[in-house]
Formats: sequence, structure tokens, C-alpha cells
Amino acid sequence: MNPMVAGLIGNWQMNGILTLRTGQPFGLGSNGCPGTYGVCHPDLVPGKDPKNAPAGGRNPDHWFDTTAVTYPHAQANGFGTPGTLGNQSNSGPPTRTMDVSLFKDFPITERVRVQFRAEGFNIANTPQFSSPDNYLPDANFGKITSTQSNLERHFQLSLRVQF
Repeated sequence: MNPMVAGLIGNWQMNGILTLRTGQPFGLGSNGCPGTYGVCHPDLVPGKDPKNAPAGGRNPDHWFDTTAVTYPHAQANGFGTPGTLGNQSNSGPPTRTMDVSLFKDFPITERVRVQFRAEGFNIANTPQFSSPDNYLPDANFGKITSTQSNLERHFQLSLRVQF
């Protein structure tokens, strides 16, 4: 190959990192259980599971089956119960990102070279959703209303002198 052409198209390096993570666990909260300390959990509806996807499938407007839980029932003595649903009962949205980098070395002398670097983070610009609203009295219960910050697509270019 012509040395000029070889200098332009030769010695490129490409790297990639695919990150796939399951969602973070989170619990559901409720009010209506006076007399208890800490977090008040809702009651589980028999035969249903709040971890299951809603009838139309998971989406930011319906992340889990909100019909699977109800307000905790009051005990006979007038105090509320902490609810029958356990801690960390659900899982949040998964994280999926693809990072890619492209490097090229340009020799200057025998000991010195310049490296061009192009790096892209979350190159598919996949939204990384936050956990859904987990508090039963809220109007947005079961909905995802935000994304995680600073995880949108980013690119950076740099030159590095190596000696």
C-alpha cells in the first residue's frame, strides 16, 4: 500500500463495551397505617403479584401491576398494620448502554507518536429510566416520570502525545 494511504487507513483500533444490568430493587410504600414505625407497605391482593407486568406490557406509564396492592387494613384495636408486602418487592427498569472508542496512532519520531481518540458513550442514546413512583396514594403510582441524569449520549475527541 502507498505509505500515505497506509498512514491514513492503517493501525486503527476499535473497542466497545456493552453494559446490560437488571433493574434496582425497590419497595412500595403506602399511608394508612398509623401506630407503626418506619415504612408502611401496602397489602398484597391475593392471587396477584406487583412484580408482574401490567396487562398491556411494561412502559413508562405502567411499570408494574398497580392493581396487585391495596391500602393496609386496620387491625381490630384501631391501629393500622404495616402491610403484607415485603421490602424491595419490585425491580426497576434495566440499564442498557453501548460505549465505543476509536483510536489511531500517528508516529512522529521513533519514540514520539500522537494518538487520536474518538469515544462515544451510550451511542444508541437509549433512555435510562429512573424507578417508578412507588407511593400508593400518589396519582403517578406505578409510572416512571424521569430518566437518570447524565446518561444521555456523549462524544469526546482528544489528541494524546506519547513519548
